[in-house]
Amino acid sequence: MKKFVRCAALAAALLGSWAAQAADFPDGQITLIVPFGAGGGSDRVARTVDRFWQEQTSESFNFQYQPGAAGAVGTDAIARADADGYTIGIVNLPNMVVQPVSGSATFSLDGFDYIGRVNSDPIVLMVPESSPYQTLEDFVAAAKEAPGTMTLAITGTLGAAHIAALQMMDDAEIEVTLVPTQGGANTVARISGGHVSAGLIGLGLFTNQESGRALAVTSEERSSFAADVPTFTEKGIPISLATARIIVAPSGLPDHALAYLRDTLKSVTESEGFITASAEQGQGAIWQDGEALETSVMAMEESVSALLRKYKLID
Repeated sequence: MKKFVRCAALAAALLGSWAAQAADFPDGQITLIVPFGAGGGSDRVARTVDRFWQEQTSESFNFQYQPGAAGAVGTDAIARADADGYTIGIVNLPNMVVQPVSGSATFSLDGFDYIGRVNSDPIVLMVPESSPYQTLEDFVAAAKEAPGTMTLAITGTLGAAHIAALQMMDDAEIEVTLVPTQGGANTVARISGGHVSAGLIGLGLFTNQESGRALAVTSEERSSFAADVPTFTEKGIPISLATARIIVAPSGLPDHALAYLRDTLKSVTESEGFITASAEQGQGAIWQDGEALETSVMAMEESVSALLRKYKLID
């Protein structure tokens, strides 16, 4: 009986200690690593998260910028941080998946605890106003008629636009010549100037253009930002891809810290203020909880790996 009482007392003490820790977290400022430079797209999203995080908690993040290698440097820093809940980071999909798959990063996808996804920016196939291609069907037919002669501008290599281009070629059974550019603005300039047949840019960027025509978007459903633009899927090319910002932490967070971060970020992302502010930036605020996010990231790793192998971009 005495042994039972001692065990019960120990269990109660441990439970009380855990509850006290949970109640005390966080008792200091949380650092948010941004793997890109200040003022860029990821930073703007992070600042929006911070603004409404303060409304929820009365605390702001300590911003730490660690740019380099298209985000790989900062993402690796997140994975190597202390797993105590006081260092988290904002990273991009599909870049986070592509980098370790392609060998351009040292981190692995199981080196993180996934807190949640906060937004989504699908990819638009855009042609110049003067283009003879009025529909996606027109573009695909022309590409099939003259394989490899049509040019498609993409921002950088092995990013969201590059993956979308490979998926389009694979699913539509076409071949186009890819033209990597230095940034979204340069991609738009090449399209608008008629220097390429078409290009792939973020929907948020497209909505700010005064010229150019969108033939299709990679979202699962038509976007409210461009309701007249059909999806690739409804045109028979099943592409579902978007640049997404997600919040992660180093793997192994205490349960109470992970629960706090997930619950608070959910409240932020689903708040009316965050949704409105995201829309003003041309971004769709989309909450995806950490467990579902981790599952989708691992599924993306499998599909992206197969695609890159097919086009001989990895062994």
